[in-house]
Amino acid sequence: MWGGGSMYPARVAVVAKIESELGPVVASAVHAIRDAIPVYRSLQGAQLADVEAIAYWSLRRLMALWAHGDRTIDDRDHKRFRAIGSARAADGRPLADVLRAYRVASSVFVRHVTTEYLDVLDPPDIAELGLGVLDAIDAISEEIIGAYVVAREQLTSNRAQAHAALLDDLLAARHNSPGTVSDRTRELDLKLPTHPNLLVVQSADPGRPMSDDTVESLVLAVGLVPPDRTATSGQRSHLVTRHEHRAIVLLPPSIHRTEADLACRDLRLRGCLVEKSTITGISSSWRLASEALDTAPDHAFDDRALLDHGDGQLLALLTARPTANTYEVVRSVLGPLTEAANEHILQGLSAFISTGTATAAATRLQVHPQTLRYRLRRAQQLTGRDPRSAWHRLALDTAIQLRQLG
Repeated sequence: MWGGGSMYPARVAVVAKIESELGPVVASAVHAIRDAIPVYRSLQGAQLADVEAIAYWSLRRLMALWAHGDRTIDDRDHKRFRAIGSARAADGRPLADVLRAYRVASSVFVRHVTTEYLDVLDPPDIAELGLGVLDAIDAISEEIIGAYVVAREQLTSNRAQAHAALLDDLLAARHNSPGTVSDRTRELDLKLPTHPNLLVVQSADPGRPMSDDTVESLVLAVGLVPPDRTATSGQRSHLVTRHEHRAIVLLPPSIHRTEADLACRDLRLRGCLVEKSTITGISSSWRLASEALDTAPDHAFDDRALLDHGDGQLLALLTARPTANTYEVVRSVLGPLTEAANEHILQGLSAFISTGTATAAATRLQVHPQTLRYRLRRAQQLTGRDPRSAWHRLALDTAIQLRQLG
């Protein structure tokens, strides 16, 4: 494979054997990386395949150099490692973790060689393998660090782009481990809330695109700084990005639903606000909100501009989404009504929905009609849902029935 004139026939023979079993060796290396480095555990699909492909190529290059007694990586190697450094800077993987991954993979390879082929190699061969690995890691580190630093400087010089890229990664569940997010927010001078609100909006008028001006107006309307402006005081605690015809805003919990709803009405937007998410749960909140906007009927927006978490859970159930969760429908729609202290309010609401009028509901419960109306007002205050509205009545009735079914 490497040529017949090598001065190191034993090494060439070992390399040929390892090549035939390289699949399991690479699998062991990738497993060791994911086991040792938390940020790599969340990689899936194309990202995991990329790690495997780099491991294949790196180990093959290391074997070729060792087999021929050469410790010098060539210009093509340098160029490829620089490209890897730039790519890791763009996707936000911490530099220390990237470099450690090469050390972990190299140790797996060296351990495999010394365990399986010690009897056919001389001590100088083993020594040269160890020294070759050290030299290669040193060269690799230099190229990756240099390219990584340059790329990060380019990215962070445009803060709006870097902030949007971070939110894009959170939406896609890329590199959202606490350590990775902490590194990136510190690097970008952000102070993201532990439990942010996620706002997803689109135009209320079919066919009207979501313009940059509209996004800027929305952010200003809720009292925050637009993406392309510098905060006058303190660290930025929100992020903004765009996906096709929708804008996504990660909001601090201090921005209340009423503020966001009023801003959206003024700008003729409709959307979904998922409150008190978590940084690692942003991806799930994004899917819930996006799917809710895909499937919500127009009358769900009759008295408001924004759906909520409960609407998203209800729509997931009604459309038979795999993520549908009946417990979450009950919890998010009924809220405080499930507490023992509010059982009488829930009973009044249930009676009203099933009978259709406050008078009939009062008769059923043997209370004064005014008492029943008071309970309905309290139910609306506690849930944010008017049982006289067709959509809210559906949501409340579904949640009540699910609760009774246990």
